[in-house]
Amino acid sequence: MKESEKLEILKPTATAIFDVAKQLGMIKEIYNELTECSKLFQDIDIKKYFFDRVVSKREKKELIDKRLKPILSKETYAFVSILAEHDSMDVLPDIVNLYKDIVDDYNNIVRVRIITAYAIDDKTIKDIIQTVKCFSNNEISYETVVDDSIIGGIIVYIGSTVYDYSIKNQIGLLQNKFTYGNNQTL
Repeated sequence: MKESEKLEILKPTATAIFDVAKQLGMIKEIYNELTECSKLFQDIDIKKYFFDRVVSKREKKELIDKRLKPILSKETYAFVSILAEHDSMDVLPDIVNLYKDIVDDYNNIVRVRIITAYAIDDKTIKDIIQTVKCFSNNEISYETVVDDSIIGGIIVYIGSTVYDYSIKNQIGLLQNKFTYGNNQTL
């Protein structure tokens, strides 16, 4: 299954969780709980346990009851239990990301992620954010990341849109052009 198809299937789930959280006034709390559970289930040993067919669903449910029920709201606990019951804990990180996107839309927040090969100064960051503000009336929340593998240039994520002006990307485009010729759509 393609990633886009997977996300389209999971979006109604994230929306339903958000609707429940909104009705209960627990948007942030449920997001935090889902995020922590997602981190927990990314642990290699826990993943192996929950995807081991030898371990019964009952044993998995007992572990969730014992370890998570006392620390989660009943809503988050119920959702995590359903995922475990259907051997679907692997989709939790995707659901958390979709939930976060829904919360951002609800709060009129645009997330911007700026990736550069080396640290950039505050003025450059401010200029990038000012440019983003020209296209959005929403509040801007941003983070900067240094990733020397991009060699140089910049990659800017605005929500789910990517603007990749990295040297690494430009090299890849040139390689494709040389490999496939000028008729290749880039």
